[in-house]
Formats: sequence, structure tokens, C-alpha cells
Amino acid sequence: MNTIDFSIKRVNLLIILISSLMMFVVLNLPVKAKPFGDDFSFHAQSKNLAAYIKGDIAYNQVYITKAPGPVIFYTLAYLLAPSNPTDDQLWIFAVMATFIISTVSLLLIFRIGSNLFSKEVGLLAVLLIFIFPIHAYYSLGILAEIPAFFSFSVALYGWSKVLQNPDKIKGWILLTFGIWFFILNRPNVMLILGLGILILIYAFFKRKVFFRTYGKKLAVTFCVIGLMSYGTLHLAKIITGKNSGENPESLFYFVAHQGRFQFRDEPTDFRFWDNDVRADSKDYQNWGKSGTELSILMEKTHKSSNEVYRSFLINDALEHPFLFTRQFIVKCIFGHTYFINSVKPKDFHIGPFHGGVLYWFIILVINFVNLLLILGAFIFLFKEKNLMNYWLFWSVIAALLIFHGLTYMEPRYMFPSRVALYIMSAAGLYKIKWIQNRVNSIAKFVFP
Repeated sequence: MNTIDFSIKRVNLLIILISSLMMFVVLNLPVKAKPFGDDFSFHAQSKNLAAYIKGDIAYNQVYITKAPGPVIFYTLAYLLAPSNPTDDQLWIFAVMATFIISTVSLLLIFRIGSNLFSKEVGLLAVLLIFIFPIHAYYSLGILAEIPAFFSFSVALYGWSKVLQNPDKIKGWILLTFGIWFFILNRPNVMLILGLGILILIYAFFKRKVFFRTYGKKLAVTFCVIGLMSYGTLHLAKIITGKNSGENPESLFYFVAHQGRFQFRDEPTDFRFWDNDVRADSKDYQNWGKSGTELSILMEKTHKSSNEVYRSFLINDALEHPFLFTRQFIVKCIFGHTYFINSVKPKDFHIGPFHGGVLYWFIILVINFVNLLLILGAFIFLFKEKNLMNYWLFWSVIAALLIFHGLTYMEPRYMFPSRVALYIMSAAGLYKIKWIQNRVNSIAKFVFP
């Protein structure tokens, strides 16, 4: 066994061991992700699809009304469960699956950093994740976050292989699969294909070497991903048919309508958007009033909800350009801040320690670490001379900020892009001599 193989195996074992420890710690914290998501939707749809495949229920109970990616992922996990499982049993299978792919994602993140920069940068990227293990938190809920995180890790790993050798098909296959599955988990990220085309147009005129090396293959990749994504999303509609009255378009307008009142008159109210947390909020109350008014309008005009909501969204943006712009900026900031909404400050506790002081101290530490990550990413972006090679890193952040800044934002919607953020931040922070020396000291143990 040579030194390189031993080093890689050692870091793999360390990542798996620390990931397991993180999951155990987060599992025993008083703050947890909702086990079945906000509305049980991914769990219910995956449960029914798995039961139908096993022959336990009829086809008319199968439907996919949200992103199909999580439904596919959790269905595969549920197929391994025994017959007639309880929801709690299915949750265990789901968490086992999310733990596996979140750990695989960390292994890939190390390799991406190593492929593009150095083993030390790859190690630092993983260490940054362990300092703020938000992935472990999301792994304990049946949500879209971890499948999306995993799929984008695969995409970035594929691109790192392409940069190493653009003539090998392996990197292109991984890149295609990763972005395709990422879109299935977060359809709103399809904007990345549009940004990719703009990047290719720019490269054609300004970055000839990049275009000659990657341009044609990237163009084909974007077309294939677009066709695969459209086909899969359309197939989900066909599968659902009339089995459910919900549809993705109506859900989009409902969420975008929420977004028109998010930070509208209360730009500093970062509380979670639900009745339990902010029933006293002016923006939240105005959103409810607007929904009632739109329902009355639908009855009077006999127009569909999609027509009425679409008209409201367009007119409201045109009539209030200042509010629209300010909301966009605040949403982009909010997408990179973290608060604990599942418990009130006075009820927060860790072991024998409890109370509001502890709550706000934890919030301060979490957001300080997050600011450090963002600082590292900015250092990288400002100092890196060939940002075209890292288009996938910064374009995914831009795509998510644009979409959710214009519609509705929650920090978890930005979570999949943290794969890129961790790696860019590690590459940037490693340029700081003090951090570089500390990482090198740790690397001597990990890479003997």
C-alpha cells in the first residue's frame, strides 16, 4: 500500500467517523428538522409510490405534485422497508439513506477540492462543514435538501474531472447526471442552464481558449440536461394525472405570492413564515388579507387562481419597484443567515444550560462562522484570475439568489449551493497565512 492510497483511505475513514459523530450529536440536540417536512408531501408521495410498486395500493393513490427528485430518492429507500410500515419506521429508512448520501457528499467535496486545488484545500473544505454541520440537521428530515446537496456534489465532482481531462467521458456523465438530478430536486435551479448559455456566449467572444476546450461539449450537455429535466418533470405530471388536484404551477404562484409580502413593510423581521411564529407580523397579516381578496376576485371574475395570482404578481412588482428591489436585496441577505425557529429563545437548552442568552450566543456563533465562509468565498472570487473554470460554483449561487430573491426565500433553499461555497471558501481562506499554517499542521496527521 503506497502513501497516497493510505492517506486517502485515512481521510475517508475520518470523514465517515466524524459524520457519524455529528449525526449522533445533532440527533440529541433539542433543535431538530421537522421529521416529515413542512407538510408531509415528500413522505406521503414516496410512501404511496413505494406501496404501489409493491402492489399494496391502487394506482389512483400515486401522485407527484412537487419536485420529483426527493420522491424518487425516498421511494427507493422505502422499498427496502417491510410491508405495511409505520411512518416512524419509514423515517428511519429515510434518515439512513440521507446519512449515506450526505457522507458521500463530504467525500466528494474533499475530492473536488483536491482535484482543483490541493489536498489541504479539500481537507479545509470538509473541516468547514464540520464546524457548522447544517447538513446533519437537514439529514434528519424527509426534505429535498440532502438529495439536492448530494446531486450538486456529484455535478461539481464531474466538472472537476472535466477540468482535469475534458476528453474523458466520465466527468461529462457525472456532470450531466448531477445537474439533472439537482434540477429534479430543486426545479427552480433550472435557471443555471440559462446562465450556462450566457457564459458560453461570453466565452465565445472573450474566452476563446475556454470555449475551444469546453464550449461544444458544454452546449451539448446543457441540451441533454434540459431535455432530460423537461421529460422527467412532464412524466411526473402524467403519473399524477387526475390523482391530485394540486399542480406545480399553482404551488409556484402560491409561494411567489408569499414572497411579495416577505420583508415588504418589515425588512428586519427574519422570523419564520408561519402562523405559530409570526401571527403578529404586519407582513404576514397583509399576506392573509391579500389571499382573501384574490379569492373574492376569482369568484367575481370566474378566472382561475393561476390567472388571478399571475396578474397580481406582475402588477404589484410594476406598481412598487422600490419595495420590489428592497425585498430582493433583503431576501438575498436572509438566504445566508441562520436562526432557530423551532424553539423559542426562553425554551432553548443544551444539557443543563438554557435560556435566551444561550440561544442568542449560539445564533451569533453560527452566523459568525457563516460570515467566515462567505468571506473566504469572496477572497477566492477576487483573487482567482480564471473564474470561467469555476462557472458552476458561482453560477449556482447566482441562480438560486435570483429565483428566490424574486419569489420567496428561506435559508434552506440556498443550502445545496453550500457545496460550492465550502470549496470556494476553503480555497480563499487557505490563502491567509495563519489559516494555511493551521491547516498544514492538521494535514501532517491526515496525510503522513
